[in-house]
Amino acid sequence: MGNEDILQMRVSDMTGYSYLCGCGKRHSVDIQKIAIGSGAARQLPALLAPFRDKKITLVSDKNTWEIAGARINEILSDAGFSVNLYTVESEDYPIVVPDERVVAKLLYETDNDTGLLLGVGSGTINDICKIVSYKMGMASAIVGTAPSMDGYASSMSPLIVNHAKVTYLSHYPYAIVCDTDIMKTAPDVMFRAGFGDIVGKYTALADWRLTVKINHEYFCETTAKLVQNAVDLCVKNAEAYMQRDPAAIECMNEALLLSGVAMGLVGISRPASGCEHHMAHFWELDALKKGIEHPLHGNSVGVGSIVACEAYKIMKERYEEVRDIPVPDPDMLRNIYRKVGSALTPEELGVPREVFNDCINNAYRIRPRYTIFNYAKNAGFLPKLADLLTECFY
Repeated sequence: MGNEDILQMRVSDMTGYSYLCGCGKRHSVDIQKIAIGSGAARQLPALLAPFRDKKITLVSDKNTWEIAGARINEILSDAGFSVNLYTVESEDYPIVVPDERVVAKLLYETDNDTGLLLGVGSGTINDICKIVSYKMGMASAIVGTAPSMDGYASSMSPLIVNHAKVTYLSHYPYAIVCDTDIMKTAPDVMFRAGFGDIVGKYTALADWRLTVKINHEYFCETTAKLVQNAVDLCVKNAEAYMQRDPAAIECMNEALLLSGVAMGLVGISRPASGCEHHMAHFWELDALKKGIEHPLHGNSVGVGSIVACEAYKIMKERYEEVRDIPVPDPDMLRNIYRKVGSALTPEELGVPREVFNDCINNAYRIRPRYTIFNYAKNAGFLPKLADLLTECFY
């Protein structure tokens, strides 16, 4: 099997898969177990069989405990597993924030004889379980409670450290469980977040192709196709997804996991993250500094992708070098997001005009990753671009 075969595989069949790619690298998927579908949580005793004689710490927050944690505890306890329970909390925020204090508390509370950290939740729970288990030399697993983000299958953990967003190398979870019966109960705002995180790949791939052209960075066409196929599948099923159609939710889970796998295949976040993520992180950090709640990451990414398309449209009118980079028309993206009722402007997210303008001028500082904003900065056009985009959206 080779690089074209992976484009035809379901993500649950990719576990342990390795192949020599046309890009010249050997790629591998180092996740051991993936279960997607109705009743997938019932497979946990079999999936976690290697940890039957070890201690498992089940990590949840107050909400995810009610949604699925209690049920998962019952499934494992009835199967004879030794389960400790840990509830994650943030003292200073209305939601759990994956900062150094939350990570340190879990690290401190996890016994050295623990064999597995089992997260029950979505982004934050998954990220802190991966980083703590990685640092302690043990395995982690995740039972997803919402199709809200693409980090389930990622080998990285984005954290808030010193009030800045920092992505740390962690490791793949040993097992990922996406039970449709659990995930379909998530609120609409989380469904839209997952959709935004996936559709935002349109501009992530554009930024990847831009930096290949300008800076001759590494590029893998097969991995880019893998992500593009996932995006196209989700867009095709948008209405059914918001209607809680089980097959459409499975498509979304497949796409979210494929995005994480894609990052692991190439060892960089390029296939899944570009300037749309930089903007989302900027708005999130601004809210955290002010002590106010911020929109879910994927919803900000969705708006960021519209902004990014408008930025490319402006830049293409002025710089020939950018014109052949494939990017959707911004109105096409707006029509896609309207199908699921997503926010279409930063103002709808609660981002003030001055914060937005500041973001366009400075979001490139969030990550050392070249995007259309870096191109504009190097061309001496970034302040003007910020003003034009601000007028466009406010």
